[in-house]
Amino acid sequence: MELTTISLEQLIRDTESHLSASGYSKSTIDRYNSCWKKLLKRYCIEGVEQFSFKMCLSIIKDEYHIPSIEKLLHHHVFYIRTVKILDEFLQNGKILRCHQNSGIQVVPEFESILKHFIDACHGSGLSERTIKGKEIQMTRFLNSISENCIEKIDQLSVEIVLTYAKSLTEMRYARSTRSGILFTLRSFLSFLYKEKYISISLHELFPVIFSNKMERIPSYYYEEELKNILSNVDRDNSIGKRDYLILLLAIQLGIRAGDIRLMKLEYIHWGKNTIEFVQQKTGNPIQLPLPENMKYALIDYLRFKNQEVEQSFIFLRQRAPFEPYEKANAFHYIITKYMKKAGISFSKRKHGLHSMRHSLASNLLKNNTPYPVITGILGHENSNTTRLYLSIDIEQLRSLALEVPPYEE
Repeated sequence: MELTTISLEQLIRDTESHLSASGYSKSTIDRYNSCWKKLLKRYCIEGVEQFSFKMCLSIIKDEYHIPSIEKLLHHHVFYIRTVKILDEFLQNGKILRCHQNSGIQVVPEFESILKHFIDACHGSGLSERTIKGKEIQMTRFLNSISENCIEKIDQLSVEIVLTYAKSLTEMRYARSTRSGILFTLRSFLSFLYKEKYISISLHELFPVIFSNKMERIPSYYYEEELKNILSNVDRDNSIGKRDYLILLLAIQLGIRAGDIRLMKLEYIHWGKNTIEFVQQKTGNPIQLPLPENMKYALIDYLRFKNQEVEQSFIFLRQRAPFEPYEKANAFHYIITKYMKKAGISFSKRKHGLHSMRHSLASNLLKNNTPYPVITGILGHENSNTTRLYLSIDIEQLRSLALEVPPYEE
């Protein structure tokens, strides 16, 4: 039954106090309490005091006739969460803001090896984002070889590695994506050889990995499409006001989703008409203009923001706890929502907020904005990176093309 050292009654009191301090409404806390009372009643009947996640989960499933937690009906989700948050508070001292899919997991037989590799990546000074990408890539690799009856890492062979590399092409990954995966695979194989997990230097199978960053043309949206997106936002409610401001920051200024998510009031310099902050991705400072329409959108949003919450962040969750959005939240759903409303087709184009940076760069170039200015607006360190964003401007290239004289014999 895996009993803990804390009583269920005490854990409920502590969790309830935390919910209240985190800004949860009384009605929500009352809903939790209605479920917790059922737990306490059954605990009393069973003569048990200490909290057990499995026991509480079993009680809730029985009380609310939940046959399985694998495929929950909508009204069952809340009941299961009442038990989960007790366990979350016990384990972490706080309530998780959302429950996201844990994603792909490595098979148990390779779990310790992958952890060792990831620990080594941390020691090399790589960013968390880069390390997470490597973890996902190698999880897929290890799961793939497991499906091919490889139970021990020292069973790896040249044939198995090359077969996996070939499968990346068959899965129709872009060349640049394949190159990135192979870079990580080579690094992983080198790690395995160095740490004596394998006796063959399989990383030497990839002495050179070709990568072409110009292979994929960045997604691009025309000025009229962007105007149409903005015009479809209903700004009569707080969510619409928030969405409109987020879209403006991405469309007009090309600010990355991560920087929008962590935007603070102190970054807004009203007197100078600028937005100034340090970019999350590069660590470089950037200064951007604050247009009049963005000022009004910001003021309009702040008027309806929960003023009781002492947070300097501009964008906070709509529901308690009122904190900044999760790191994984890139506001992808927002741009998708209004593209659909505007009737804009994106079947062959990427449609995250990052595509707004590409669109801004290309539209600026179309309006004859100098390269260095575009580089500054995007916050790039040099114009070489900016060129990747501008590889889509076919019309500009045509204007520079020389007319070929007619051929005469």
